[in-house]
Amino acid sequence: MAQNTRELRRRIKSTKSIRQITKAMEMIAASKMRKAQLAALSSRPYSVLAWEMLSSVAEKSEQFAGADAELFYKFLSRGIKVNLNKELIILITSNRGLCGSLNSQLVNAAFSIVKNNKDTFDELSASKYSFIIVGRKGLRSALRLGLDVFASYDGFENQPTFADTLPIARSVMDSFAGGQFKSVKLIYADFISTLKYEIRVTQLLPINIGDESVETKHAEFLFEPSPAEVLNSLIPRLIELQVYQALVENLASEHSARMVNMKNASDSARDIINDLTLTYNSVRQASITADLADIIGGRMAVK
Repeated sequence: MAQNTRELRRRIKSTKSIRQITKAMEMIAASKMRKAQLAALSSRPYSVLAWEMLSSVAEKSEQFAGADAELFYKFLSRGIKVNLNKELIILITSNRGLCGSLNSQLVNAAFSIVKNNKDTFDELSASKYSFIIVGRKGLRSALRLGLDVFASYDGFENQPTFADTLPIARSVMDSFAGGQFKSVKLIYADFISTLKYEIRVTQLLPINIGDESVETKHAEFLFEPSPAEVLNSLIPRLIELQVYQALVENLASEHSARMVNMKNASDSARDIINDLTLTYNSVRQASITADLADIIGGRMAVK
């Protein structure tokens, strides 16, 4: 009986230690989550409106997509004239785990594209795709699955600035403008709420004219000093903004998932502690009752 109570005390103590750790991690994740959510929600309207404007301008590209607007024309679906059948996929994941199934869902979304809706994975399908991986979790999975990694970057554990994301965006634009890939897709977790996110697979390049997923605003634009100069300067900034927005949305989803995961772990540890304490008290009470029965029995035997 004494052995049982010692074991229960040990388990209660270790579970309390675990709960202290998960509670601290929950508080840290909650603090980071608030900052990440604020960043994602603050920049989202600008990102959406900027992409709507770009798509609207793209619909009228025949008016100004001449030789002077070569960069703009390269990024339009109607301007792509490459014989390559290779696509570039930007897969955004995290550096660390403990965020539920977030990373596995992101990797599965990428893997399903490579399999091309087939039941099996083959080298022919894989050869049609290259990956830019953001985050160590995604890189490990990509290497394990044998995917072609074009470039990799560490994930952002703290809130990234716009400048932090420029190397990723510019690498994408340079490789696409150079004709290395026929298209570029983004895979990331779109933040919905603290308890919910959605895995998004969106086409970044080329800019699809008439894309039904983008609600374009039909407006007239006045370009100064000229359409070519404005567009050649504006379009790279807008593409960089889309990459930045995907990164902050994914980071907000990651911290939210980790906070919820740690809260669930803390709540589970509390329930286990309560159950173990109840069991410990029952065992201890039974032990005391047995000892009292022995004492009473011995006293009566003496009489």
